[in-house]
Amino acid sequence: METQISQENIILSPAERYYRNHLKNVITYQKKNPEKMREKCKKYSDKLKEENPEKYQAMLDRKKLYYINTIKPKRERDTIN
Repeated sequence: METQISQENIILSPAERYYRNHLKNVITYQKKNPEKMREKCKKYSDKLKEENPEKYQAMLDRKKLYYINTIKPKRERDTIN
């Protein structure tokens, strides 16, 4: 039998509450401003590509592995059903 921890039993410090609220606000901002986030991401990747090609290549490799290990199997599983 699995034990489940309810959110009511966890007491957070004010700093932790502030941090969690901040993360929620960041997520809502990003959802409301997809164009700005797309532009910001594009600027970051262009800058990274120019200044640090090794790190950029590592990022591309991680994206490729994520696609191969996660996205592709999900798509194949969904097309079979």
